[in-house]
Amino acid sequence: MSAVSGPRKVGPGVMRTPAIELGQGEIHVWEIDPTAVGAPEQLARYAAWMTEDEAARQQRFLFERHRHAFLVARGLVRGTLTRYAPSVAPGEWRFVVGEHGRPDIDPAHGLGDLRFNLSHTDGRAVIALARGEIGVDVEARDRRGDLRGIAHHFFAAPEVEALAHLDGPELAARFFDTWTLKEAYMKARGIGISLGLGRFWFVFGEDGSIAVRFAPELGDEPASWSFRRFDLGPAHPVALALRWPSGSPVQVRLFAGAPGEPCAGSRLISGNRQVVSA
Repeated sequence: MSAVSGPRKVGPGVMRTPAIELGQGEIHVWEIDPTAVGAPEQLARYAAWMTEDEAARQQRFLFERHRHAFLVARGLVRGTLTRYAPSVAPGEWRFVVGEHGRPDIDPAHGLGDLRFNLSHTDGRAVIALARGEIGVDVEARDRRGDLRGIAHHFFAAPEVEALAHLDGPELAARFFDTWTLKEAYMKARGIGISLGLGRFWFVFGEDGSIAVRFAPELGDEPASWSFRRFDLGPAHPVALALRWPSGSPVQVRLFAGAPGEPCAGSRLISGNRQVVSA
């Protein structure tokens, strides 16, 4: 990875640094707590980056906190992408939308196989970048509801069975492990819930390993995918899905730094049970 020091400011509200390098088999994750972003100059910067369509989408949210979260999430996407292609200012990014609604970088930018995926929930927004199909999901662990009931409705039979003898924190941990991984895989495929939640399931090894199984009609191969998960503090589990041979090494690096500001550092995420201070 290239150095991320030595920033210089080019234009209003844009902090330029040398491009961050992203190799095959690497996942870079950037995260932000939208509730911690409130400086007027930051919010004005992110608003200036948005297109007219994005600004209109923001205004359609009924509550101010949702409008704020949308603004910060768009800033995260645009500001983060510029870290990898500094020749494109945050406000210049253009996207194409797939058949099922997944946004991707407009091929006109000429960035090859660089892909990204965004996820956000109460108190956290996360973007993951990789060379190839990538999906990320973050959830708020304090969500209310009947976890067993949700699992019966959305999980595959082997996943429901795995929850049968769990209670309390162990039940919640396995539920969110499963939920976030299923979301990450569907988002990596760019198809969403129409993929069929019951047609694939996850198996967790005692060593922390994660394996996926597919029903024949899904037409996918477990050996083609790698999965990782970690926690951003005690409240936000994160899962990643990358189309990359399951037996090959995957390097996950978590970055800190608000969009448009210099990178504040990074750390490697190892294993599948790491808790990272948020």
